[in-house]
Order: sequence, then C-alpha cells, then structure tokens
Amino acid sequence: MWRNAYFVDLFVRLSNKVAIELYKKLGYVIYRQIVDYYTGERDEDAYDMRKSLSRDPEKKSMIPLTHPVHSRELD
Repeated sequence: MWRNAYFVDLFVRLSNKVAIELYKKLGYVIYRQIVDYYTGERDEDAYDMRKSLSRDPEKKSMIPLTHPVHSRELD
C-alpha cells in the first residue's frame, strides 16, 4: 500500500493550533489552505499538511502552494 506513495497528508482545522504544532514537530509542513473544508455548525478552512515518504527523497511533494484552494477543487 505505502510502497507507491510519495507523501502522507492530513487535514487540520486552522483553529487547531495544538495539532498543527504537533504535526510540524513530526515533520509535516503546511502544503496548502483549503477554503470551506469543514462545514456544518461551524464552517472553517483547513490546512492540508504533508510529509514526504522515502519515495520522494528530494521532498518535492512538500513544496507549499502559494495560494489557497477551495474545497470543491479537491480531487
């Protein structure tokens, strides 16, 4: 399963500062901001945080985007 992957990513509410700092300590970077990722009682954007795996030794998959994307643009 992981043999063909270049990175692992996870999504974190922008307000969840504790989790964001924890993931940074574990080697994740903020790859991009996702507008309106969380919807419901409290709408909120999310960070897509990424960490390269051994198949990406140059960590190209961790180069952050310079602009936010909308949740409807996700594939």
